[in-house]
Amino acid sequence: MARRARSLTLGVLVLVLAGANSSLVAKPRVPEPGSAKSPVGEAIYLKGVLGSGAPLTATRAGAEPVTGEQAACVNCHRRSGLGSQEARSSFPPVTGQFLFHPQTGGAELPFIPGARLKRQPYTDSTLARAIREGVDAEGRPISYLMPRFALDDTDMSALIAHLRSLDHNKVPGVSMSELHFASIITPDADPVKRRGMMDVLEHFFQDRNAAPRGASGQQMITSGATDSVRSMFKVNRRWVLHVWELTGPSATWAEQLDKKFAETPVFAVISGIAGKNWVPVTDFCERREVPCLFPNVELPAADADHTFHTLYCSRGVLLEADLITAGILNEPAGGNPKRVRVVYRAGDIGEAATVSLTAQLRARGVGVVTRVVPRGAPAKAVTEAKQI
Repeated sequence: MARRARSLTLGVLVLVLAGANSSLVAKPRVPEPGSAKSPVGEAIYLKGVLGSGAPLTATRAGAEPVTGEQAACVNCHRRSGLGSQEARSSFPPVTGQFLFHPQTGGAELPFIPGARLKRQPYTDSTLARAIREGVDAEGRPISYLMPRFALDDTDMSALIAHLRSLDHNKVPGVSMSELHFASIITPDADPVKRRGMMDVLEHFFQDRNAAPRGASGQQMITSGATDSVRSMFKVNRRWVLHVWELTGPSATWAEQLDKKFAETPVFAVISGIAGKNWVPVTDFCERREVPCLFPNVELPAADADHTFHTLYCSRGVLLEADLITAGILNEPAGGNPKRVRVVYRAGDIGEAATVSLTAQLRARGVGVVTRVVPRGAPAKAVTEAKQI
């Protein structure tokens, strides 16, 4: 049953990574000046926070203004800057190569739905005008869906610098013949669970490589009317799994991961397993902007709901704490306990769940008494703690 569940999870993985069989190897682009990342520009784009710390404001004629995260560019243009589509509305790409590169309708740029392939390139000044006044590079009004943003020169420069930085010259872990993945194992991972995970992963990769997607021999997508569409190839890549075994204290894991990534860049981290601590791995994936899909961890990072690149199957013991709290508080009228005793083992993964459970119950007026079982104490110590 466990293997079936994991197989279903990996089935979802195939859907998440479906784009990996498209043309992932980036095309050369004309280098643009000032393409270094801007923390201020990134905050404006992703969070709707100006350099001063004030919220970004987006205005549109005849509509109420929106501020902060609701006004952030990422809502329409996505984190990648490659735009999006909703119903019949298209939100164009805003990366440097699309904004500042001369576009003639040819195959010099990758195909992106919604991109206008025949228009004049923007300059910093015409792009600033577009953002502030809603006028494009050729002096024509931009769609009503594009809000207006009253950014000062400093914030505008920072935002434009961030847009330029969204261009990537090469996707890590991808060649024309192979797609590389890593599964990360921490030193405190349970050996039995590790073997079970690796058995499923290895069989999954074997099956995937034995029957590659699109292996019928078709090499080119010919639908569509543009040269960019005609230039898109279906590439059948062999999937390669690397197992990164971490060693020593968690304080050294970041350095180990950076070294492994430098030696063998990977497109994504899939599955993986940890005992109590996955935070250094999450930090690595966020810093390197590497997707981390479905790690086997019982205690996700505290900010798991706010990380972008890491996708968990569940919230682990924190979810259990939520369910226990709901069960206690949803007792029939008059049956709610006034006092709850929580027993946990010091240094165990349940300690984090106890903190969450205690905070939630006390916030609802339920008294909580905690009993700590020393690390390494025999099982009977738990029974004794319950009786105190």
